[in-house]
Amino acid sequence: MVSPRPSAIRKRILKQRGVELKKHSRKPTHVADLPSPYSKTKHMQLVEHQQGQRLEHLIYKGTIYVVGKRLGISPSTVSKWRKVIDAAFFQQFNEGEK
Repeated sequence: MVSPRPSAIRKRILKQRGVELKKHSRKPTHVADLPSPYSKTKHMQLVEHQQGQRLEHLIYKGTIYVVGKRLGISPSTVSKWRKVIDAAFFQQFNEGEK
């Protein structure tokens, strides 16, 4: 039995944890450098920068009230952002089927 190489194990673990590495580098990519299917407002970018995670990962963890309190934004803003993100991913999904 051949054991996997350490680099393959490292890549698999990083992929499972959602860490993306820059090409030909071991430096993690910054949240702002990752591509997004929707246009982000300055406020969205600020929240991502403060939290260090993608907005899609932040605003679906709990109710709009819990998420709003954790991120320091109003529940109506959380709801609006969820609608924008859902619409963008739905459109991207529909384009992928064609």
